[in-house]
Amino acid sequence: MKKKILILGSSSFAGASMVNFLLEKKEYSLIGTYRKKKIKEYLPYLNNVNSKNFKNLKIDFTKNPRYLIKVLKKFKPTYIVDFASICMVNESWKNPDVYFNINVLYRAQIIKYLCNVSFLEKYIYISTPEIFGSSKKFISEKNGIFDPSTPYATSKLSTEMLLKNYCKHYNLPLIITRFSNFYGPGQPLYRLIPKIISCIDKHKKFPLQGSGKSKRNFIFSKDFCSGIYKTLKKGKIGQVYHFSGKTFYSVLEIIKLICELKSYKISKLLSKSKERVGQDTIYKLQSSFTIKSLSWNPVYSLKKGLNEVINYHKENFTNNSINENKYKDKNLA
Repeated sequence: MKKKILILGSSSFAGASMVNFLLEKKEYSLIGTYRKKKIKEYLPYLNNVNSKNFKNLKIDFTKNPRYLIKVLKKFKPTYIVDFASICMVNESWKNPDVYFNINVLYRAQIIKYLCNVSFLEKYIYISTPEIFGSSKKFISEKNGIFDPSTPYATSKLSTEMLLKNYCKHYNLPLIITRFSNFYGPGQPLYRLIPKIISCIDKHKKFPLQGSGKSKRNFIFSKDFCSGIYKTLKKGKIGQVYHFSGKTFYSVLEIIKLICELKSYKISKLLSKSKERVGQDTIYKLQSSFTIKSLSWNPVYSLKKGLNEVINYHKENFTNNSINENKYKDKNLA
């Protein structure tokens, strides 16, 4: 019998990408949970949605955590991969209470239940380098000074600390993963890379926040998924893993590269916009321990990954066949 994996947040970009990746492996039975539906064309796992190895359940555990506990009792997953967070940084300034309730407090009752079950072997929590804020030095998996710059980042750090406490004192089989900025086909249009492509395709201005000099490392969705897959296979309980490449690009460099790939003049694209409150200049995750212990390495160059996203947009947005306005639900599952 195949082992079961529960994907919390299965209709988010990251969660849906992971569902598709695992279904193609054909090694596991998958259960997904989501809060809100997304336009079906955006779901990377659309071609596999009717797979006998995948059940996708609409469950809002923020209304009542017991809904999810019922699912846990019924399916008894061997592994849980937790993508379930809301992550719009600007919105977190307006509604910090909502972010803490959903990202931290509602999770507590579920975690307490999981500490008393025998079926769960690994609980993989998907975190973020934003918990460190800007850093001039590389931050390894085993050190780093926490300095979150936004309510969103603070809520993610709070969740990490809560989970670590239950791992230490109540044997929650926790593994924490932190990823650089991941992108790929199916990413929501309000995110940086698809928004740039969409603005070019529609001959609209792209609002560049500040100078555009903030730097990020970008990981293609398949490399992101392979990192989680390696964690499922080789990850050790209580460990933290970092997934990041070695090259960092400014927002302006990303824009220039996409314009180059699409043969579009950057002068036609840009308009100025105010810098985001709490904007970090750079996240510098070091992945040497992860690369060695999990045998993981990103295989997609930025140019190769961007070409895949550009081709995805060509295939799915011809003549505006997808109504972009319907896809403004910015809450993850």
